[in-house]
Amino acid sequence: MNLTLGFIAFFISIVIPGILFRRFFFYGEFSKQFNTKDPVLHSIFFSIIPGIVMQLICITFYKLSFGFESSYLDVFTIFRDITSDGASGTQDSTKNFINNDILTFFFYSLCVFGFSAFSGWASSRFIRARKWDKKFKLFRFKNQWYYIFSGEVLNMKKFEEAHKDAFKRNKGKDQYTLMTYADILVSVSDQNDRKELYTGYVVDYDLKSDDISKLDKVYLIDTHRYKKIESANTEKSIEQKDKRRDFEKKPTQSRNRVKVPGDVFVLNADNIVNLNLTYVPSVKKTIDKKRKEEKRQRTYRYIQNTYLAVIFAIVLLHFFYKALSLDTTFLRDYLLKTGFFGKLLVILFINQVLSFTVPSLNKKNKLVYDFKTGIGWRILTLLVLGTLSYWFVIRPLV
Repeated sequence: MNLTLGFIAFFISIVIPGILFRRFFFYGEFSKQFNTKDPVLHSIFFSIIPGIVMQLICITFYKLSFGFESSYLDVFTIFRDITSDGASGTQDSTKNFINNDILTFFFYSLCVFGFSAFSGWASSRFIRARKWDKKFKLFRFKNQWYYIFSGEVLNMKKFEEAHKDAFKRNKGKDQYTLMTYADILVSVSDQNDRKELYTGYVVDYDLKSDDISKLDKVYLIDTHRYKKIESANTEKSIEQKDKRRDFEKKPTQSRNRVKVPGDVFVLNADNIVNLNLTYVPSVKKTIDKKRKEEKRQRTYRYIQNTYLAVIFAIVLLHFFYKALSLDTTFLRDYLLKTGFFGKLLVILFINQVLSFTVPSLNKKNKLVYDFKTGIGWRILTLLVLGTLSYWFVIRPLV
C-alpha cells in the first residue's frame, strides 16, 4: 500500500508534468518524436528531468506569490514519509499536510499541469520562431526527416555556406520551398540485385516507432517509375506514346518513364537504397517575404526619422527655452543653473539612450537592429555619460 501510494505521489508530482511538457513541446511534424508506443519506463525516464524543473519553478513561484510558509526541507520530508513504509515514523509536517492541505495540493497540481503544458507549447514555438533549431544542434529536434523533406535543411549554416560557395548563390536563405520532388531508388530483389527508380512529389512520411531517425513510409503524388524496355516493339510503341506526351521523356535508352496509376503512392522505406531531393521554390512565399521586408524597412525608416526629430527638438528646447516659457516650469533650475557643457552632457546621454532604439545600416545597405557589433562600447559610453551627467548636472541641483 505504501509503495503504491508513493508511486502515485511520484507519478502525479514529477512524471505527469514532465509528460505534459514533452507532449506539448513536440508539435506538428515534430509530434512524431513523441511516440505513444514508447515503453512506459522510457517515457517515465525522459519525463523526470522536465518534471523536476517544472515543480521547482512552480513551488518557487507559489512561495513568492502566496506566502508558502513551508521550506523545501518540509517538501522533501513529506514526500519521503509518503513514499516510505512508515517504519521511521511520520513527521508533524506530513501529518499537517495530510489533514489540512490535501485539497490545496490538488488545485496546485492542476496549476502545475497547466503550467507544464503551456511551458512546453511556448518554449518549442519560441525556439522555432528564433530559428535556434537551425542554428544550434542543442535545440534541434530529432526528426531530421522534417528538415530534409521541408527544405529547411537549406537554412542550416553548413548548407547555406555550401550552396553559396559551390553554386555562387545563397539558396538556403533566399528560397522558400513549396514542394519537394524525390527520386527514390528501391531495391526490389536482393538475389539478382534488381532495383527500380520512382519519382514524385513528397506529401508526407512516417517514421519507425522504435527509431525515429529511420523512415517507415513515404507518400508520393504524381508518381512515375522507370521501367526497363524488354523488346524493340515495346520500345517503338512507347516512343510513339512519348511523342504524344512531350512532358514525358526517356531518361536513358534502356528505360522508360511510366506513370503510376492512382492518387497517392505509398512507398515502403525499408527497401530504399538512396534518395535524391529537388526543392521546388515557392514564388508566393518569396514575394510575401519581399513585401514584409519592405514594410519592415518603412517602419525602421519611420523610427529613424522619429529619433532625429526628437533629438533635434531636444536641442532646440535648450536654446529657445525662454521663448517657450520653460523657465517657469519644473525644468527652471536645470535650464538656468546648468552651463553649456552640462547641457551638452545631458543631450549626449539622452542621444545615447535613444540610439538603442534606432536601426543601423548593414553591409547590404538595409536597416537592421544589430546588438552584437560594438554593443559593449555602446553600453560603456552610456554608463560614462550617465555618470558624468549625474555628477556634474543632477547632483548640484539636488
